[in-house]
Amino acid sequence: MTHTPRRWCEPLAAAVVLLAAAQGQAQDRVSETVHNLSVGGPGAVRAVGEGQVCIFCHAPHNTGGVRPLWNRELPLVSYEIYRSSTLDAKPGQPTGASKLCLSCHDGTIALGSVLSRTDRIRMVGGEYMPSGLTNLGTDLSDDHPVSFHFTSGLAASDRQLVSPRGLQSEIRLDDAGQLQCTSCHDPHRNLYGQFLVMPNEFGLLCTACHAMWGWASSSHRTSGATVMTARTGDWPYGTVAGNACRSCHRPHAAGGRERLLIHEAEEENCLSCHDGQVARTDIRAEIDKLSAHDPRRYQGIHDPVETLSGARRHVECADCHNPHAGQPPLRTRAYVSIGPTMDKVPGVTSGGGQIDEARHEYEVCFRCHGDSAAPTSRRIIRQVQQANLRLRFSPLNPSYHPVVEAVRERETVSLMPGMAEGSLIRCTDCHNNDTGPRAEGGGPDGPHGSRYDYLLERNYTVLDDTVESTQAYALCYKCHQRTSILSDRSFSLHRLHVVDERTPCSACHDPHGISGTRSFDSDHTHLINFDTIIVQPEPGSRRMEFRDLGSRSGSCTLLCHGVTHNELAYAP
Repeated sequence: MTHTPRRWCEPLAAAVVLLAAAQGQAQDRVSETVHNLSVGGPGAVRAVGEGQVCIFCHAPHNTGGVRPLWNRELPLVSYEIYRSSTLDAKPGQPTGASKLCLSCHDGTIALGSVLSRTDRIRMVGGEYMPSGLTNLGTDLSDDHPVSFHFTSGLAASDRQLVSPRGLQSEIRLDDAGQLQCTSCHDPHRNLYGQFLVMPNEFGLLCTACHAMWGWASSSHRTSGATVMTARTGDWPYGTVAGNACRSCHRPHAAGGRERLLIHEAEEENCLSCHDGQVARTDIRAEIDKLSAHDPRRYQGIHDPVETLSGARRHVECADCHNPHAGQPPLRTRAYVSIGPTMDKVPGVTSGGGQIDEARHEYEVCFRCHGDSAAPTSRRIIRQVQQANLRLRFSPLNPSYHPVVEAVRERETVSLMPGMAEGSLIRCTDCHNNDTGPRAEGGGPDGPHGSRYDYLLERNYTVLDDTVESTQAYALCYKCHQRTSILSDRSFSLHRLHVVDERTPCSACHDPHGISGTRSFDSDHTHLINFDTIIVQPEPGSRRMEFRDLGSRSGSCTLLCHGVTHNELAYAP
């Protein structure tokens, strides 16, 4: 893959370079940077009396023979190196220029200890590298990996790396083709801060090597929202777009070692903005609710390369959102198969196959609520039990809500105006924030949190002996006209059951679907799958069954509310 700088970057990059150059002219030479450790150096750490600038790293004679005329001992320690399940490179112990840098920056060798002098050069401000970000120590597992071969094969394997042939001229590999500290840092010039070889505002340095899928149009690259640096201290620039990669990642001394995240707790890297302070929506408030996808309950479990069969139960923001590709939600009530906030997120198809990029919202949900069957706080005990929602929504079932495919039957007479028979719905039409736009509120869209059980957008009472009202079954009445239900248009005994007998909708109807993979002695059309706490077998025959007898007709054999139904039939 050949990397060509995107045209949208060119004027922006030029402006950043000119600004940085104008601000950094005084540090165009090493003598004007903190790498000048001589007595006249500008930093807090400098020699007591030594006036030579280069001697702290180089000398023309009496060196150890390491290029380029290296005047320091090389560290003899063994380093803890960066490791990650998403790293395709194979870094080993530091080599080349990286090891030279570490002769100061690992803090194990005195700054004034040079080969060309018998006695150590005495220093003001500390004999060794002061503590802080510049002292990397011997644990490099929280630092960007170095000393690995950056090859076209690596780029092809990773698929989100620029080919080495396409690297910008500022990014230099060493003679062995390895990426080293000097690929990002120029020790002799400090035009852009932190001795970077090019500016990193708007992620220019990071994206010189990393070509993340969807990044060009993602919110984290384009958002002009201002950041509140007082909350973290890790955001060097004023806007989300300006910080770009630095919004979440720190190349040195990262809190979350794998993937170099600022915070060790994965969700805190999201919630530091998505708490209403930077992003417009307050997700933190949503996950504080009664029922929520709360990632704070889990630590160190999620892995981007996890397989569903071996994944431990958890939920993290990155299970549903790709931070490199996600875009603002669509403000529409029209059906969309998957929203832009879930762009380039993996999924599981209705057939159980794993795919790198979900095409339908339900495929993202099936990652946890399909074959792995994530537990819920409460579960109704049904006549036919099946925790796997992928199987319950199958179009091969006797009945199902139209999430994967439109229903075959054409007798859903109670649908609200505008919802034609054959319409599709999404999981988030029912499971959503209770104050979100689809609930006529101003909160964020999505199943982050709700004050209602089962993470529902509206109330859905499942308790027996419930007085019927618009609030009791608000979720059902979102799509099904209450007047139609209570006037018995689809079932001649609806009003008797729901109003007179105070039987909840859930007593008879299973809102997801009834799996055809389980054997049963009853028909399960019209989402009928009895709640066995409310409905029991008929005492004489011990049968609990519904029989579909055609258009709006059927019979029941069961015991409910003390009333025995023995092939009790109904018709329009």
